[in-house]
Amino acid sequence: MMSPTVSSLALLALGACASPVAVRQASTEPIVLGGDANSAIQITISQIQLGAAPPGAPPAAAPPAGVPPALPLAPAAAPPAAAAGDANGLFTFTSTMLANATPEQVVNGTTPTGGLAGASGTFNFGLNSATDTICYNITLNKFQGDFASPAMTATHIHEAAVGQSGPPRIAFPNPAPVGDPAAGVMNSVGCIKGPFTTGVMMEGADTGNGFTVAQIEANPAAFFADTHSSLALPGAVRGQLA
Repeated sequence: MMSPTVSSLALLALGACASPVAVRQASTEPIVLGGDANSAIQITISQIQLGAAPPGAPPAAAPPAGVPPALPLAPAAAPPAAAAGDANGLFTFTSTMLANATPEQVVNGTTPTGGLAGASGTFNFGLNSATDTICYNITLNKFQGDFASPAMTATHIHEAAVGQSGPPRIAFPNPAPVGDPAAGVMNSVGCIKGPFTTGVMMEGADTGNGFTVAQIEANPAAFFADTHSSLALPGAVRGQLA
């Protein structure tokens, strides 16, 4: 049976530390680290100082013969940076986009309709093409009538250039009143991840089928955001993404 005893502690493993661990000799009782009296490993712990010795302190004693000198511990690794787009690393966007929606931009085909007079909207989007996710913060002001559209909701991103109509590619939950309904402010906030569906069929397939947010990032000017009202079916307000 072996009974090794280390006369002094040469290195204290306390995790990463920027400074070496200074060891000083001291006479203390050995500490038994498991086992029985015949097989226990015993270590006599010396006085331990983290970092440099204080001013006026005597120099550290040389280690006993046969005991290697203490090695400096590696510096602590820096914590990973938060994900881009959010200080806490909760969201990461590969792009962000804003559309200011007005009635004057609404068309039916290529014919301006005037939309819903007096209404306006702000569509804020954060896109992550790597995960095919789009986050939205949509605010409508002075919307009137009921939400109405052949799609599953009345609030969308459509594919079409300025002055043209096109199919919806993504459908968002319709905004709901915020605070006093008399103020006429409505809002919808959240995130949607592909695959996308709109409820509108074209040539036997849903207009969201196969669509990805990467297509928006590739050419934002080819898309617009809008919402539809029973008082303005082609669109209450519309805003081009670029």
